Amino acid sequence: MIVGETSRDNSEIDDFVIARSDGRAVYNLAVVVDDHEMRITHVIRGNDHIANTYKQILIYKALSLEPPRFAHIPLILGKDRSKLSKREGATGVTDYEKMGYMKEAVVNFIALLGWSPGDDREIMTKDEMVESFSLDRINPSNAILNIDKLNWMNGEYIRACDNNKLIDLIRPFLIEAGLTTHLWINSRWEWMLKFVAILKERCKLLTDFAEQGRYFFVDKFDYEEKGLNKYFSPESAGYLKRWLDALNSLEHFDVGNLETSLRDLCGELGIKPAALIHPTRLALTGTTKGPPLFDLMELLGRQECMRRLERAVDFIEKGYKNA
Repeated sequence: MIVGETSRDNSEIDDFVIARSDGRAVYNLAVVVDDHEMRITHVIRGNDHIANTYKQILIYKALSLEPPRFAHIPLILGKDRSKLSKREGATGVTDYEKMGYMKEAVVNFIALLGWSPGDDREIMTKDEMVESFSLDRINPSNAILNIDKLNWMNGEYIRACDNNKLIDLIRPFLIEAGLTTHLWINSRWEWMLKFVAILKERCKLLTDFAEQGRYFFVDKFDYEEKGLNKYFSPESAGYLKRWLDALNSLEHFDVGNLETSLRDLCGELGIKPAALIHPTRLALTGTTKGPPLFDLMELLGRQECMRRLERAVDFIEKGYKNA
């Protein structure tokens, strides 16, 4: 039904064993009898079973039984078109769950390995896949496992996921990383909703929330080496001090006011906003990349932001005094 009609000359098929000496049936006989007894009409299996099919049809005929219809689906291979290895994705379904993949994304991804709905759709619900599926749209060629595409697809599902559901999905990864507890999450649900909203656009795996958002839960961290060399200097320490004064007098500590305050200060100092934005991000997160600066500042809160900025200023001044 998938690879089309195939044939093999009987002379190419050796005599094969159908039962052991103690009378127990081996695979080829057992599967024929089993399928007949269960009234199987369609056998859908991997195309590595095509070689067995010739033998099984001979057994059906020998027993005067009507063979079922056969559909041999493509295998999933690695990038080098060899059998999947552990390194290239040959792991159990539960392992993908532990790696931070959503079940909906994995189902969607696997469904499209060797099958197409007939249009350009790639993100599909289970109901849409059921509605569109047909054996005649399966490609007989073996499929290649593309982890990059799975990661992209998982990111799409994360972005589309309801934030309340997302909190429960990332909860075990945050706890396993030692960042928080069940009680903390449950008692700060509104804060967590803002946390996932800020990070979800950047995350491809559920584990990314713990990795990329670590600084929201931990205030002691090292500064990235490349960031230190590029953004921390006696000059940037002076800018951060002026920024601290502005933050202390800011009436409302929210995204809009934070951005206006920073840009006004940069105008006073005669510098581009980037000259203050980058040192601020490094001071608050220890990293040079992340979600929008003013969003993460609002979520961290005034006191925490000022404390971390003061720490960075102290770090810069001590570092240059000791140099």
